[in-house]
Amino acid sequence: MSMKKGVLLYTCYNGYNNTKYYTPTDAELASLLETTDEILFIPIVTYNRFTDRNGNDYEVLSHEKIDAMTVDMVGDPSRFETIKGEYHATANHRLPANYHVKDYVNDASALASRIVAIKSDAKLWFSVPSAECFHAVTHFFANAWADTVDLIKATVSEKIWNDNVKGIYYAGEDIVTAGYTVFDNDQPEKCFNNPIVYSMKTVSDRVHSYGKEMLWIPYYHEAASSSKNLGHVVNLTDIFDTVIIQPSFFFNAARTEEIRIVSDCVRKQAVVDINGHVIGGKKTSKTEIGFEMEIDSQFFNKEGYPERYYAYEKGFGEFVGKRPTAYYAGAPETMLRLTELMGEFLNK
Repeated sequence: MSMKKGVLLYTCYNGYNNTKYYTPTDAELASLLETTDEILFIPIVTYNRFTDRNGNDYEVLSHEKIDAMTVDMVGDPSRFETIKGEYHATANHRLPANYHVKDYVNDASALASRIVAIKSDAKLWFSVPSAECFHAVTHFFANAWADTVDLIKATVSEKIWNDNVKGIYYAGEDIVTAGYTVFDNDQPEKCFNNPIVYSMKTVSDRVHSYGKEMLWIPYYHEAASSSKNLGHVVNLTDIFDTVIIQPSFFFNAARTEEIRIVSDCVRKQAVVDINGHVIGGKKTSKTEIGFEMEIDSQFFNKEGYPERYYAYEKGFGEFVGKRPTAYYAGAPETMLRLTELMGEFLNK
C-alpha cells in the first residue's frame, strides 16, 4: 500500500540546541485527521547515538573516523582533504548535541498513540534519520538506521505496528555525487558502489523483512547529477516500494521545468530526464512513483508564492487519489494552518 495522501509532520528536534518542534494538541490532530488519515513523522537532524538489537548504546561518527577516511571513498580524489575538512566542520556543529535516535522514536511513538486514539485506522509512517552533508561516510550509519527500524517496532504497541504502521521513510533527499561519492551506473546490483545507496538497501532489507514498505521523497533538479542517480535507483532497483518526487519549484522559481518533468515521471511511472527519456534506458523495478505538494508560510506573505503553489495544483491535479502523494507544508504550526487548503486538494 503506497502513500496516497500523506502529510509530513516534523517531529522531535528542530536544530542542535535541544529545542523541539511544536507538538499538536488533540484538537489540532483531530482537525488534521479530517483532512487526511495518513501521517509521516519526519526527523531532520543528524542522530549519532543508537541502540543495537542487544540493547547496547553506541555512537556512529567521530572525528577519528573522519580522519581514517581513505581516498577511494570519495568520487574526486583531488578533493579528498577538502571533503574531510567539510565533514570535520559539520561534525563540530552536530555531534556535540549528542542526540539519541530513541528521542525521535519516543516522540513519534507518543504522537502515533494519540493519533490512533482519535482515528483507529490511521495510516502511519515512521522514518530513519539522515546524515545530510556526510555523503561519503553515509554507509557508517547503515546498520544504525536498520537498528532504528527495530527500535520503532519495539517502541510502538504491537497493535499499532501491525495495524497502523505502513512503512518506513528514508529521510535523506538525494544521492550526492559531485566529487563526494562514486556512482557506477552499470552496477545496480552492487548499489552502484555508492555509500548512500548501500545505506538505503540495508534499511530496505530490514523494513521488508517485517513486511512493511519502504518510502523515499527525493527532490528533482533537471540539471543536477543527483537526479540522474535518483533515476537509476528508482528505475533499476526495488529498494523502494514508493518514491514521491519533490519538484522544489515552490522554493526556487528558477526551476520552471520541474513540475512538468515530475508529472511526466508520474504519468510514465518511470524517472525521466528533461526530454522525457527514461533514465537508465528502461524501468525494470516495481517502484510506484508519485509527487509532492509543497507549500509553507511564504504562501501567506510573499509575492509570487501563491502562484507557484497553484501551479502544483494545476500540474498534479489529475493524479490525486490515483498515485502516491505527499503534502509538505513546513513546520507543524504552518501545516496546521493549511488543513483547509490541503483538504481541498487531497479530497477533490
